[in-house]
Amino acid sequence: MGSIEQAAALLKGLMGKLMSSDNDERTHAEHSLKAEWVATQPQTLLASLAFLVHQDTDASARAFAAVLLRRIAFQNSPNAEFKEDERTVWSVVGPNVHQAVKGELLAALKDETDKGARHKLCDTISEVNNNVGDNEWPEVLPVLYACAQDSNAQLRESAYRIFTSCPYLLTAGQSAEAISTAFIGALQDSEAVVRLAALKAAVAYILDASEKQKQTAAAMMPQMLSVLEPLLRDSDEGGLVEALSALTEAAEEAPKLFRAVLGNLIVFATEIGKNEALDSTTRQTALEVLVTLAEAAPGMCRKNAQFSQSIVPVCMQMMSSIEDDEEWYTADTLEEGDNEENHVYGEQTLDRLAIALGGKQLLPIAFNFIPQMLASADWRQRHAAVMAVSSIGEGCYKIMRGELQKILEMLAPFFKDPHARVRYAVCNCMGQMATDFAPELQEKHHAVVLAGLIPVMDEAATPRVQAHAAAAMVNFAEEATKLVLEPYLDPLLQRLLAMLNSPKRYVQEQAITTIATIAGNAQAKFGKYYGTIMPMLLSVLAQATDSEHRLLRGKAMECATFIAMAVGKDVFAPDIPRFVELLTAAQHAVVDADDPQASYLQAAWARLCGVMGADFAPLLSVVMPALLVAARLQPEVTVLSADEDAEESYAAEDGWEFSSIGGQQVGIKTTTLEEKCTAVELLSSYARDLGAGFQPYALEVLEVVVPLFKFYFHEGVRAAAAAAVPAVLQTVAAGGSAPALQQAWAAISERYVAVLGSEEDDTFTMQLFASFAEAVETVGPQALAAPQLQAFAAACVEQMTKYHTRMKEREAARAADELDDDDEEQLAEDELVEGLAVDEVAKALHAVFRSHGAAFVDDFRSILPVALKFLHERDPAARQWAICVFDDLVEFAGASSDQYASEFLGPIATALAERAAPDLRQAAAYGVGVMAQFGGDAYADFVARVALPVLLAEVQRSDARAQENVYATENAVAAIAKVLRFAASRVADAQRVLCAWFAALPVCNDEDEAPAAYEFLLHVLREQPDAVLGPGNSDAQALRHLVKVVAEALAACNFAPELAQALVSVVQSTLAAFDDAAKAALWAEIPREQQDALQTKGFF
Repeated sequence: MGSIEQAAALLKGLMGKLMSSDNDERTHAEHSLKAEWVATQPQTLLASLAFLVHQDTDASARAFAAVLLRRIAFQNSPNAEFKEDERTVWSVVGPNVHQAVKGELLAALKDETDKGARHKLCDTISEVNNNVGDNEWPEVLPVLYACAQDSNAQLRESAYRIFTSCPYLLTAGQSAEAISTAFIGALQDSEAVVRLAALKAAVAYILDASEKQKQTAAAMMPQMLSVLEPLLRDSDEGGLVEALSALTEAAEEAPKLFRAVLGNLIVFATEIGKNEALDSTTRQTALEVLVTLAEAAPGMCRKNAQFSQSIVPVCMQMMSSIEDDEEWYTADTLEEGDNEENHVYGEQTLDRLAIALGGKQLLPIAFNFIPQMLASADWRQRHAAVMAVSSIGEGCYKIMRGELQKILEMLAPFFKDPHARVRYAVCNCMGQMATDFAPELQEKHHAVVLAGLIPVMDEAATPRVQAHAAAAMVNFAEEATKLVLEPYLDPLLQRLLAMLNSPKRYVQEQAITTIATIAGNAQAKFGKYYGTIMPMLLSVLAQATDSEHRLLRGKAMECATFIAMAVGKDVFAPDIPRFVELLTAAQHAVVDADDPQASYLQAAWARLCGVMGADFAPLLSVVMPALLVAARLQPEVTVLSADEDAEESYAAEDGWEFSSIGGQQVGIKTTTLEEKCTAVELLSSYARDLGAGFQPYALEVLEVVVPLFKFYFHEGVRAAAAAAVPAVLQTVAAGGSAPALQQAWAAISERYVAVLGSEEDDTFTMQLFASFAEAVETVGPQALAAPQLQAFAAACVEQMTKYHTRMKEREAARAADELDDDDEEQLAEDELVEGLAVDEVAKALHAVFRSHGAAFVDDFRSILPVALKFLHERDPAARQWAICVFDDLVEFAGASSDQYASEFLGPIATALAERAAPDLRQAAAYGVGVMAQFGGDAYADFVARVALPVLLAEVQRSDARAQENVYATENAVAAIAKVLRFAASRVADAQRVLCAWFAALPVCNDEDEAPAAYEFLLHVLREQPDAVLGPGNSDAQALRHLVKVVAEALAACNFAPELAQALVSVVQSTLAAFDDAAKAALWAEIPREQQDALQTKGFF
């Protein structure tokens, strides 16, 4: 016996122990595997496992050896010299072992006869091929091609199973047409198992294919669908679910491939969906293909008349399949509903369809069923009808909004339905509609809603319904004004206080939550109930200390802090010491990882901080340790093979979510991520509320949050981290120590700048640049060192080049007429997000220019090419972005900017008269103003002789004050003022221009530009009043105009006190020239809302 055979024999004995049911034996075997094999003889280990995969006579041993080989080969090697060394076991064993292992695996593929072992073998071959470098296993592809054409169905299935995990192999040296032809043959194989494997491989190929390859793949869609019917005919529901699940993946990524087969798919999927003899999973998976298509290609589905007509009735049928259950009425705790039940899936599907397809498509079909189902004697029909209204509200908002009164009146009688489940459903519906149709439902329809909802909170005999009515009240109150809710406070609080005495703890918990929401709405009006409710909440915290009441205690913390925020610090002050004592005790008592009090404590402390303000700072020592632990939580991730049962060890109710990636199941525990996200958000909250009081924790917090910019597991964590940085820096700035601020910024600035250019997600790019701009403004002058300025400029170039490229690609696609309605919808969404991201890049440039001024001019040279690309685009939004950047260049670099002036003055002059683009005109007009004010002689001729005539023409147009033009007009008026003030010597006929400018006032919509305009007006009235008011203030019409334009600006704008008072004095001195009757007549010409604003501000 050779050395490998001997080693394999020893290893097989150890493998038997690894599968032992005895925990101690299994643990000892795992330790031996790591210490005696992986760490000391990895070459022998991998070779022996490969030998067993091929040569062992026991199928279960061959299968287990394949699993071990896959798992061990690509784990980190224990022999790595450094922690940062991520070499795998495979990478350290050498090419001889690699060749031996690969040879045994391919030989085993030809010889393996056991189905289970063969599947494990295929997974291992796929894993090896996915992890070796390109062209390092050239033998695998010819073997797979041979297997795909073999007379043995097992080998044909194995080939396609491997192609499913390694779809890139298919494109090696083959045309897309040849690949489609091969698949068409395999999808019509005589064996069902091969057809199913080929279908999965075809989907994997489509997901991996280029756009051109996807178009060619459309030819094989009929054959892909042909796999389904035989599976149904043979009652192979497991195979049918696998096939439908694969098609769902294709529908999500390449929905347009289904266009030609959509009609057939609708018929097949809906027939399965309504077949109650089939398993629920089968029925739901069939509908999932259609729903995914609706979400991925709504336009395509809308155009098919049968789509909604066919699927909506199936949803309604599923929703009517709910069963009555005695436990539903008697349960002492509310468990999460089973989302796998057909009636729940039907509700969710109807909701998703409504959002995807819209009310115009869905609502008429749904309301063909809803009225007759509401009239049914079968409570399940009535329940389904009410839940259907609840499900479609968000997606059908635009149409349902106009019929809201009728719909609410149709539903209101069911608050008194004889069946408790229907009453529960109508509470659920009203709660959902209170969110979907807010605030209109609260403002216009509160009477009909609350007249039905409030009495249901008396239903102590059906606590489940009673609690749900209170839960619906939360949704209503969150969107209601104080004025709407105030008349209902007494009857609401009377019932909620009674619910606190319910024997069902979940009723007590819901009552406390609803009280908290109502308090948040009522604010100071809640003061009359404070003395009754706060002692009860403190009693719960003090006395309900057993583990069963942990959630109740958390709700009590939440409610008490919401009430404290409502009534204010003065009212809450006597109870603060006791409440802090109880919270502190609870904080120390939390030891279990699943204690719900932990999250409630975090939020309660944060709200308490908002109430106490700076007085809270000493309590940070209690709060921050647990908060920082939560902020540092690492994601819990697991990887399982495709055939492992994830639910067995990683239950969804524990927060685990799985996705299929590369033939494996990748799971992540989302509850951990949500806890981390909340913690990071609260760090920002404390920083904002405490200011300088938070400074002792600033450096530590920054070190925690900045690395989270790259926390790709959860977008919320990244967004919260970006928001936290400027908030924390502001606490250091508030402390007044410039060295401390520089120290805090120096610790993170380099990493901060580095991530700006590499970020790919558009939404986070927007958040990141916005955060950076705020941070730079907080740090102030000279925020960035020279290398960081260069890196920032490079990041701007990287991002803006990316967005410019995408813009041109969209233009090309539109010009080629390649887009359908779905494409246009997607492009509109992309353009919106990208536009917001581009705006934030501009704001970050603004912040850096403000911080560095002329020192940034040289680094700006690298940005110039991409800025000019945008400047010369036809798209007004692109040109506006560029002009705003050049505006900042001139404003903050002054005369130093003139080296670039020849590049942008011409396009700005053109933009000043762009009638179809008011926003573009506004940016250009603003630029003229800053050139006059900050540019000096280099720009004087341009602003006075080129730009000024255009500005005058614009402010004198008949539509200058139209809503769409008013901001452009006011920026033009402000710019003329700056030209007259700073470049007057270059202005021809300045007197005429001054009079035209005075006639173009007011400036009262753009509060940024109004001060400059009115400061110039004061200057004119001091230096040359006759120029605008006539000799000796003799022009009565000009005096009336002066009063009106100043009054309008004072009413609309929040000027600095000194400027406001000077303008008030102007009005008063001007009015002195009028007699009482003239004064009264002039005052009457001022609109009433302006009069009220002036009086409210105390000006007149």
